[in-house]
Amino acid sequence: NSALMEESLRNQIVEAVQQRIRSFEAAERAVEAETLLSHFSGRPEFYMYNDGQRLTYDVMSVAVRGAFPTLRSIEGGFEDLDLMVLSRDAVLATAKFQESVTDRNGNQTLQHGAASWLWRHVGGEWRIAYGHVDHYRGEHQR
Repeated sequence: NSALMEESLRNQIVEAVQQRIRSFEAAERAVEAETLLSHFSGRPEFYMYNDGQRLTYDVMSVAVRGAFPTLRSIEGGFEDLDLMVLSRDAVLATAKFQESVTDRNGNQTLQHGAASWLWRHVGGEWRIAYGHVDHYRGEHQR
């Protein structure tokens, strides 16, 4: 039955991308820049919007590599995660997030926002091919 096969494949894709998202969150909590960056496609066509600013992979990776050594911790993660399977090799993930970022001096910043990621299956691995993230200061109301 092809409908069952399609549903099974869809479930496998959703589970694989959920695992990558959990891995992304774990890399943030561990403050591991290279592990976090391994979730993104380094291909030339990659870009993301971060608070309205369009960033290439190179610009984003320099920012992450510069910021992470100044941090003590990143706590929090995604909520209301929704995964839309677009094809066998493309998934759109949307979520809200809430996090607390603490720098090496103990200064804490609370932020929340929304993120959309286009995950593509390339070279045998799910990686983010496009992203859009907006951050707002303070704790958001549930």
